[in-house]
Amino acid sequence: MTDRQKRLWLDEAGQRAIQQGQCIDAKLLPEDIARMALFLAADDSRMCTAQRFVVDGGWV
Repeated sequence: MTDRQKRLWLDEAGQRAIQQGQCIDAKLLPEDIARMALFLAADDSRMCTAQRFVVDGGWV
């Protein structure tokens, strides 16, 4: 979520719903997405094929 989206549309009830819907008790930050992108761009992921990596805090 961008800063603008959070400012315009995310209220306290929405924040609670997100927190309750995630398995990991922490806010999902842009840095979390960036880390996955860096992993995929690095040699560490060279043997990953046809995988789906979901960075969503364990949304259920």
